Amino acid sequence: MVLHPDFHGQHSLLGPILLDTDTTPIFLSVNGSGTSLHTLLETLQQTLNQQLGLNLSHLAQDKQAAETVAQALRAHSPVTLVLDAYDQTRQEEVVPFIVALVSSLSGGSRLILGGRELPTDLLKRDDLQDKAAVVPVDPDKMMLDYVSSAQQTVLEVRALGPGRVLINGRLIEQWDGVLPRTLFFYFVDRGMTTRDEIFHTFWPNLSTREATNVFHVTKRKISEILGTDLTVYWSGFYRISPELELHYDVLKFAEAVQNAAVEEDDVALALLQNAVELYHGPFLSTIEQAWVTNRRSELAMTYAEALAGLARIYRNRDDAQNALGCYLRAAATSPQREDLARSIMELYRDLGRPRDALDVYDRLESELQSTLSVPASPQTAELAAEIRAKGS
Repeated sequence: MVLHPDFHGQHSLLGPILLDTDTTPIFLSVNGSGTSLHTLLETLQQTLNQQLGLNLSHLAQDKQAAETVAQALRAHSPVTLVLDAYDQTRQEEVVPFIVALVSSLSGGSRLILGGRELPTDLLKRDDLQDKAAVVPVDPDKMMLDYVSSAQQTVLEVRALGPGRVLINGRLIEQWDGVLPRTLFFYFVDRGMTTRDEIFHTFWPNLSTREATNVFHVTKRKISEILGTDLTVYWSGFYRISPELELHYDVLKFAEAVQNAAVEEDDVALALLQNAVELYHGPFLSTIEQAWVTNRRSELAMTYAEALAGLARIYRNRDDAQNALGCYLRAAATSPQREDLARSIMELYRDLGRPRDALDVYDRLESELQSTLSVPASPQTAELAAEIRAKGS
């Protein structure tokens, strides 16, 4: 079992597992990047001695090590062995041991691997397909099942935040320059685009011939980096290749907010909570280009609307504290929206905090004056006057 690294409560999953009285728990954490198999086996020996009283003083670094461990554990079956921070090991050394250990365990015993990265070298192995699982799995939250998708090319793109790309669970870290990375995200975000749109966005000052040369060189680099073609050309449009199983956080985020707008509160609440969880930060925060900044502003407004939608649902349920928290987060993203400021002022008023309500009004007035050179609307000013009168 592999704990999904994109699940932020990864360690919270271990509590019930380690407290399960139907199995013998063993917890081992790797300490230090680049831990060798030799060091791992030494740590495992110490752990088994401390936690189970097993003395495996001659655990050799060979093919018999896994069988020796499995045989020693059979007296305590079923066993749950947790190996945390597995990504810190030298996986080229450790993978054969893990495979042999999983194959040798019996009696309902299991091995759980935790870490900040997926162990792709393990998950792509055919001999583990019926023995491995990734948990938890929720495609709507961008937590994918890489085991069942092992025979497909899975492209996972997170653009809400600094930008992160994985292909079959492998993180793309080297892009051979800014341009291939930026063009990659442009293709994914557009989904379908023409050559003229691409040239106008990236090379408006180049001739068509020059832009064509740069474009094809860059597109070829993207294919080399991914190990597969990102796009196909059909009927005048570049489209994402149908050979790819694309999971894009921006698309899931936008769809969740759109669907929430037509659903009843119970369903809308779950959709909006998921949308807010997907928003890990401003769109491609490490890239500064006109198309990125425009898209960033658009998605920031959608994020504010998702938070405002959550706040309205909480308010309808008389949950003032959660409503206030969501409104405040929405207002931080859209400080010029008077509807958000009024809702915050009303909640502060109802909570008996008039001074906080008036502080919100003062900040709104300052924001509107400094950015738009306009005063607050009469509706907002009247609310502030009402709160001020009652508080005096």
